[in-house]
Amino acid sequence: GQAVPPRGEGFVIQVGAFSDAAKASRLADDLKAKGFQAYTERAGNVTRVRVGPIAGRAAADAAVTRLKAAGHQGVIQPR
Repeated sequence: GQAVPPRGEGFVIQVGAFSDAAKASRLADDLKAKGFQAYTERAGNVTRVRVGPIAGRAAADAAVTRLKAAGHQGVIQPR
């Protein structure tokens, strides 16, 4: 991976990727209802569900912990 400068470090957390866009938006709505900054993003023929942007690795780790507590897996990705 490439070194990311600590200033303005941003992350997103990918929670899922679905071929069914309706499923993706249901998950995003569910996450929003739980207080996460969730959104969907088309990538080819899948719709990703992501949370973010989140500033700083510590905050991203904390969000993943909260996601796990809510029953979701999350993968942190640099923005």
